[in-house]
Amino acid sequence: MVSRYATLLVLSLAACSKSPAEPDPPPSAGPATTTIAPLTWTAPAAWTVQDPPKSGPKKAAYKVTKTGDDKEEADIEVFFYGTGAAGDPEKRFKEWFEQFDGNVGAEAKRESFDVGALKVETVEVAGTYKIALGPPVGPKKRPPMQMVKENFRLVGAAVKTPDRGTWFFKMSGPSDTVQSARDAFRTMLQSAK
Repeated sequence: MVSRYATLLVLSLAACSKSPAEPDPPPSAGPATTTIAPLTWTAPAAWTVQDPPKSGPKKAAYKVTKTGDDKEEADIEVFFYGTGAAGDPEKRFKEWFEQFDGNVGAEAKRESFDVGALKVETVEVAGTYKIALGPPVGPKKRPPMQMVKENFRLVGAAVKTPDRGTWFFKMSGPSDTVQSARDAFRTMLQSAK
């Protein structure tokens, strides 16, 4: 009896080892998300490069040395929100304008120009700047506390690409410092490709 079971065991093991091989997995269809080549530009050598966060929309950051009697430096930030609706220039400009007291958007200085195949739209506003010191709360989504900065200026730009979405450049800080860096900011925009 034992030999009969042993024979069956050997035959079943032999049969298992001769089973057809598992099929190869199908070839990968590639990454699930499309990779977008980043926009490139040349920042002025006088600006101090800051480390942007490892994730999120902020892709680059710089500091501009203060000018004259200004008490602090100006900040330059570069953002990319993807190729969808989050990259709408008017939406971003409105958010920037709302960082100032009053209806500065109605008085914003606007300009448009081309850099090769890129379309650049700039805005400039000045006034009392409000920096949120916490996340927005309540039905009106306002920050619980704000730091208020008098005599601030913002120069911003939306750089629209034909195939890489819209990139946003924002320079904000004390008015004199931002005005002194305006030409360098424009040169940086003109270097975009």
